[in-house]
Amino acid sequence: MRVSGSSRQAAVVIAVVVVGLVAAGVATGLPGGDTQPTGEDVLDDVEQRYDDAETVTGTAAVTVSNDSETEEATVDFAFAEPDQFRFVIEKDDATSEVGSNGSVVWAVGEDKSFAREIPADSEYDDHEGPDDFVPDEDVEAELVDTTELDGEDVYVVELTPTDDADEKYEDVESTVWVAQEDSRVLQIETTDGDTEMTVEVTDQQFDVSIHESTFEPPEDRVSVTTTESYDSFDDLEASTDLNVPAYDDGEFQDATEISRAEGQAVIQEYATDDGDVQIITATGAADRLGDVEDGESVTVDGEDATAVERDGRSTVFWTEDDVTTGVVVEGSVDDAVSVAEEIR
Repeated sequence: MRVSGSSRQAAVVIAVVVVGLVAAGVATGLPGGDTQPTGEDVLDDVEQRYDDAETVTGTAAVTVSNDSETEEATVDFAFAEPDQFRFVIEKDDATSEVGSNGSVVWAVGEDKSFAREIPADSEYDDHEGPDDFVPDEDVEAELVDTTELDGEDVYVVELTPTDDADEKYEDVESTVWVAQEDSRVLQIETTDGDTEMTVEVTDQQFDVSIHESTFEPPEDRVSVTTTESYDSFDDLEASTDLNVPAYDDGEFQDATEISRAEGQAVIQEYATDDGDVQIITATGAADRLGDVEDGESVTVDGEDATAVERDGRSTVFWTEDDVTTGVVVEGSVDDAVSVAEEIR
């Protein structure tokens, strides 16, 4: 198993630690009198500590290793209520950043950058969050030691999945070092039997002032992408600025509109007896399509077009007045041309 060590993974690990999600779903209780707290008590206090903070900043050293490889990263992090964050990740002499101002999630790296608007009324389903990396239920927490770590008195709590835990967590075990004085997470070690991950958290500050600009995407380097989904062609046609064609020989399934600084694109999905058909309408795509490899010239409704056939799928596209229209079918170029003839 190769160690990923990616910047995104490092960022997610810090989110797990700092937000206190290691405690999510663990049964809670209140320590009575001078008795030793349970592991559940300790983690409940951790969760409360971070939930109560308006802001949290700090630094973490992340090490990921297995039998053949070790990778390291340093992460500076900042969180602000209700849903702003920023990570600056240094790894292998390269620096990248990940953040959100609450409405746009963005990332900037050495070779690429992006930003995506967060849907207001739906879950961000296709992106894993911190709670996807740790179990949020069916976890046993055990206080296994009280000791010192870097001169601080700490509780050491072990997390193990129960027999009812999701299969993807069945081999995951974690150990968390928590400051006795104020329930800060100081260190966490996690293993799935093949890979070990260690996070050492330092320089944590709570409720300090953080300027709003800290969480804003760098507009000079990032193009903001927005998406809209439609369940009917009528809704699509009424909402988009593009002149989108309808394919009457297919059954409309759904459509997605993507808007970026360099252009828009609408992807329609149709079902037919011969397989699914996609119809794509886009602006700003002509330059990128001009050098398509393996393209062949075809004629659609008496006009020139380009066709590409790969892996059992065929695409036919053409550009008029900076608007590119494409048809993608499960079949031959002739099949794609046949559909294109219906919409051009």
